[in-house]
Amino acid sequence: MISKYSIQNKFLTVNVNRLGAELCSVIDSEGTEFIWQAEEVWPKHAPNLFPIVGSLLDHEYIYNGETYTLSHHGFARNKNFDMLHQSEHSICLVLQHDEETLKSYPFKFTFLVTYTLEANKLRQTFRVINDDDKTIPVSFGGHPGFNASPVSDFEILFSEEESLKSNQLSGPYINQNEIAIIQTDRISLDETIFENDALIFQGLNSKEVTLQKKDSTYAVKMNISEFPYLGIWAKPGAPYVCLEPWQGLADYLGHDKDIEQKKGIVLLPVADEVEKQFTMTFTS
Repeated sequence: MISKYSIQNKFLTVNVNRLGAELCSVIDSEGTEFIWQAEEVWPKHAPNLFPIVGSLLDHEYIYNGETYTLSHHGFARNKNFDMLHQSEHSICLVLQHDEETLKSYPFKFTFLVTYTLEANKLRQTFRVINDDDKTIPVSFGGHPGFNASPVSDFEILFSEEESLKSNQLSGPYINQNEIAIIQTDRISLDETIFENDALIFQGLNSKEVTLQKKDSTYAVKMNISEFPYLGIWAKPGAPYVCLEPWQGLADYLGHDKDIEQKKGIVLLPVADEVEKQFTMTFTS
């Protein structure tokens, strides 16, 4: 059974794991690897989040009076996807409900993750189809980690000036506190910036966000225009940074656990579907 797939053009070579449909390598023609190589400090590359983003209070939610359990960021990142189709420059992987998923998420779905190369850009598309006879609640998002060593040599650039504050977390849950972290149109990174976990932004003006090495051409620019939320995260002091476009959020402290009332959830009607994409542009 194939465990890894590859697509390429003259600019980039991209590898994707069957497990989680996870992007695990992007190397340009100069030999630069952009994706974090799942070292011990964080043994992931770029997990795909589905059918929730973040953590549920007590890892539980309520649907139709019943309580169900879902782990942090959902189950898709730990499931083997099937390859639906592949060409030289594109690959589509698919996950469908099974007996195991129905125990924690009692909905019938098709979840597709597609990667498409266009010059030095990689487009990642999420598509969720409701295969059930009832409305299904769903969230999804990306979590790619990019090499940034040392992190203090890097900054986050926004395409617009931003006055937005970052949400704060109590453990894995969003509290009512906010912090002013953006200086006009950028965040200067240092070894302590992620000591209180992720930075979480709701309602950014910017359509693009860039991880840029200072005084260098090395950059990963991400178009996030289709997503309402952005997470920025790394383990404190680790030599990578995740840029995370989200359709969904972790639970707020005090949430009543009703998944249909969860912030960022999409209520997908019978036989309907939702599709969103983000692009990553790589420069070394």
